[in-house]
Amino acid sequence: MTAELPSWVDAEFLRDVSGTLVIVSILLALILMFVVRSVGTRLLALVVLGAAVFGLVHYRQTLEHCDKIGCECKLLGETVRGDNCSRG
Repeated sequence: MTAELPSWVDAEFLRDVSGTLVIVSILLALILMFVVRSVGTRLLALVVLGAAVFGLVHYRQTLEHCDKIGCECKLLGETVRGDNCSRG
């Protein structure tokens, strides 16, 4: 038995969410730079947030490419509906 994504989870929604998470991660990194005093903790937080931002940007680019090439595509093992599909 496989689960399916809800109909409202389409490529545009996922692009918007991933873009929002990138912005939140960058703001969190800036806040951590001023709040955290330990250099080691700052570096660790930057590495973790940097990897997360890199992954989210790659995910967002993949969604944009997937949305442009056709109606549906597989992303992370799930079928994501693109904008080229009729909404009927």
